[in-house]
Amino acid sequence: MARTVCLLILGASQALFCSDLFWFSYKIVTANSIVIYEQKNIAPVMIPFEGKAQKLCTLTLSNPQNLPKELFLRKHFDTILPCFYQLSSHLLSWNEQHLKQGNDRIELVIEPVRFTVDFKDEFATINAIR
Repeated sequence: MARTVCLLILGASQALFCSDLFWFSYKIVTANSIVIYEQKNIAPVMIPFEGKAQKLCTLTLSNPQNLPKELFLRKHFDTILPCFYQLSSHLLSWNEQHLKQGNDRIELVIEPVRFTVDFKDEFATINAIR
């Protein structure tokens, strides 16, 4: 019984304080034009945060099945990724040439950022919170 009450309180507090605020981060590493590592992160924020909203983009995405927002965002990660390119991104590139052989390595890192998503009609608006 006590465990059920604790889970209920935890679920209610998440719904009240952090249901629409998420973390986003991304990292991809390529070697000789082949992806060797990719890390995609979307997670709900567990601590409330007050900041100013900055509109990133509006996409033609709708959630007709009423999936939970986190699940929907993970499913459409590649669609929303370009919205975050304009934020704190780092691009590192190495290129080595040895006689007839060349090696290149590229790393793209988008630093973690808080964001919200609002669904209206057939559009999703993504706002960064800073």
